[in-house]
Amino acid sequence: MKILILIPVLATLAFAGCAGNAPSYGDQMNTRGENVSAIGKQWNDSNEARQKGEKMIEKGRRMIESGKNDQAEGNRMIEDGQRLIDSSKQKMLDSESNYQKMRETPVPSPVQP
Repeated sequence: MKILILIPVLATLAFAGCAGNAPSYGDQMNTRGENVSAIGKQWNDSNEARQKGEKMIEKGRRMIESGKNDQAEGNRMIEDGQRLIDSSKQKMLDSESNYQKMRETPVPSPVQP
């Protein structure tokens, strides 16, 4: 139990001893250099992300344009297909009507002499 109480007291004393020493000029410069390095890395990472975003936007615009062209072509194909269906249905009806007319007028039998 005494050890458990002693550990926080020793830790507090150790930290208090460190806090009393002022960092040297070199330590301050080193810390500042680390901060500048971190800021530079953040800027570079952000710049790369920005460039990636610009490429994504351009690719998205190209895809949309391509999609519009595909959609227009698809609509033309649907219209052409519908016209072909309508025309074919009419020709089928005409064929059926002509067949019925042909059946109504039998072919005369050849006359035997």
